[in-house]
Amino acid sequence: MKLLISPFAIVSVIILISCGGQKKPMFEKEGTLTFQKATYSKWVAGVKGGGAGYTVNLQLDPKDKHIQLDSLYFEKYSTSLVGNGAGLYSGFIDNGQNKEILMPVYGEEQKVKEVPSPENIQTLFELTGNEAVVSYTQDGIIKYYKLYLTLDNTLEFPR
Repeated sequence: MKLLISPFAIVSVIILISCGGQKKPMFEKEGTLTFQKATYSKWVAGVKGGGAGYTVNLQLDPKDKHIQLDSLYFEKYSTSLVGNGAGLYSGFIDNGQNKEILMPVYGEEQKVKEVPSPENIQTLFELTGNEAVVSYTQDGIIKYYKLYLTLDNTLEFPR
């Protein structure tokens, strides 16, 4: 008795193998990107209910001109990165704290209500401490790089 393998069975096995690939993106090896500065600072609005969050600044090494940074994942949040053309990228994260609105209620006094935080929560990565992941494009391919941010404690005052 000969064992016959149908083409349908072969195609099904190939599809199942290809679907069972990685669920988490692979990170590029250390040293692929070079950052001169990778910092974050905490901010709170100057008015009650004005918001709070993080400002992230990444200074890419000038030798990496062919790389375009796209997004940053930090703690449980994500943000897009905006570049200034000279290798400095900034991202702004609103963590949903210090948000309140005044709710008018007919026939009663107005009440302040805590606003639920906007869902900016990322679930791609499990990050701890000061770990962050930056996504970038190199030669048309999206890649991920894990780095560590340092807390910038300088105080900035309005001019």
